[in-house]
Amino acid sequence: MKPATGYRLPVTALLAACASAPPAPSLAREVMISIAPETVVNDPVLEDRGAQLRTALAKAFADEGFKVVDRGGLVATTSIDYTPWTAVSAASLYIVVALKDEGVSVDQVETQKINEAFPEPAKVGDLAHTLAHALATSPRLEQFLTQK
Repeated sequence: MKPATGYRLPVTALLAACASAPPAPSLAREVMISIAPETVVNDPVLEDRGAQLRTALAKAFADEGFKVVDRGGLVATTSIDYTPWTAVSAASLYIVVALKDEGVSVDQVETQKINEAFPEPAKVGDLAHTLAHALATSPRLEQFLTQK
């Protein structure tokens, strides 16, 4: 008995189809967001990194379609936790961006990097765009926005 065969598209055809697909509508359109003025850090040395992250997030959120405002709307909070390398454990960098509505958590994204330091200033924008995009496309945020 011969096994059933399905349609097989060449990878180039599949990539071309994806590239020509219309972009998904942004959940962020018309959603106001403000960025909390402080980043929670476990080491005061990281405070300048928090400022870099907040500045980059403002641009990244705007690029994702959010309306970035000084006050009001959803509030984006940030935290950076760094644990240095020890003889028994690897160094760990943990970055969280959370969205809150009147102090109540709506959604959050995080990234953990093992044996990596906080990105150099030229790379913070890439990190911020990754985090902002994850929130802008989040099913949990979509649910919150459609129920509000």
